[in-house]
Amino acid sequence: MNVKLVWNFSGEGSLKTAEHHLIHLKQYCEKEEVEVVKFGTELVNKFSAISYIIVSQSLVTELRENLKPNQGFLVN
Repeated sequence: MNVKLVWNFSGEGSLKTAEHHLIHLKQYCEKEEVEVVKFGTELVNKFSAISYIIVSQSLVTELRENLKPNQGFLVN
């Protein structure tokens, strides 16, 4: 089972902020050799966007402590 870890951003520049945050997530995962299923950003609405990573459930505890995501969801 995989988990989608999500970081929320608000405001007019939320998508650009989410895209920039994703750069740092990728850098962290590369440095720490975290096996990521998928990276991404999504525009939720005009003033809200997210960045996310999808990882194995076994990595969630460590990543929650180190990266402080706002939410997490089980995904297939």
